[in-house]
Amino acid sequence: MTAVASSGQRPDRVPRTLKADDTVSSEVMKQVKAPHRPALVVLSGAEADVGRRVVVDGYIVIGRDPSARLCLADARVSWHHARIEDRGDGWAVVDQGSTNGVVIHGERVEQSALEPGDTFVIGATVLRFELQDGAAQAFNAVVERLLSVDDLSGLYVRRRFDAELAALIEAARQASTPVSLLVMDLDGVKRINDTHGHLFGAYVIGEAGRLIGTLLSHGQGNIGCRFGGDEYLAALPGTERDGAIEVAERIRVAVGQHPFEHEGVRLHPGISIGVATFPDDAQDALGLFQRADAALYRAKEAGKNRVAT
Repeated sequence: MTAVASSGQRPDRVPRTLKADDTVSSEVMKQVKAPHRPALVVLSGAEADVGRRVVVDGYIVIGRDPSARLCLADARVSWHHARIEDRGDGWAVVDQGSTNGVVIHGERVEQSALEPGDTFVIGATVLRFELQDGAAQAFNAVVERLLSVDDLSGLYVRRRFDAELAALIEAARQASTPVSLLVMDLDGVKRINDTHGHLFGAYVIGEAGRLIGTLLSHGQGNIGCRFGGDEYLAALPGTERDGAIEVAERIRVAVGQHPFEHEGVRLHPGISIGVATFPDDAQDALGLFQRADAALYRAKEAGKNRVAT
């Protein structure tokens, strides 16, 4: 109720009711008014997974399968470990015949109803079931992006890429299909930094990362990462060595032809790329990186701005 002055007159200044059609607040109000939706939050487990949040839309699978709605890096989690399902009058977690089971309230269960705030364990991963309103959903989307995406380039951060690559290789092992890895390093960034300053170098790094991301989006399931500084990684599931070399060459040519221009200054970086393929070159993610990284050094030693295997 609005306060009334002692004279019985309404005061000159009173709080104004916030309306959804106010220009400044309209988008916020839309989020606040969005329906409550269930979500899972990873509280602990593999480093790459901690903090992840996934909205539950009717039915989701949790496991190490990269196609699972919540794909986890935890080695103790089964390929298809559990599912969350909407039963009309509530939500439940159901074990999918996993090796290490589902534990809730300290007991291993085949299935259990879930209430907002419940935590349960699969493998070595602890998850919490939440009911989130629109504002919480919007906030968590921002947090998820901060945890997963490099602001400068728009590519994955290394921690997220490493988890995704491990899952892609495990899926490829199951399906007897290849995964190729590109290790990339821009040429000429030090010269750009020394000549024009580090802001120009940062511009080139970010612009090249976005260009790489655009080219990777043309392939099914490809992912990219800013590895650090002016280095990038790309994983190409289902792509043999020859196909990966073609992708790498397209990236090399695109970087060479791209009009890098910052504050009226044209810049001319190049890029060197090393290529390796699972299972021909290595049997796991670390070995694959080492082989592709060695190929990158061969490209550098051969004169830079080229692709090597």
